[in-house]
Amino acid sequence: MTKLIPIFIEGEKWIQLSQLSLDQVKSLKSILPVDCIKKVVFQGIELSECLDFETYDYWFKSEQISNQRQALLDF
Repeated sequence: MTKLIPIFIEGEKWIQLSQLSLDQVKSLKSILPVDCIKKVVFQGIELSECLDFETYDYWFKSEQISNQRQALLDF
């Protein structure tokens, strides 16, 4: 899984869920409170389903660890 590069908007880092696969979106949404997903305005365009990069980064790292553990169990 490739880590996304954040979008900088008004000094904050964001990612859009549309940049992820459907399985990744499902996994991420299953652990998040609904109010974590925001609409953000960038250069006059409203970006829907945005998540702050720190939350995404935490999820990404935990998924990597989970996948590594699964790979070890396969042996």
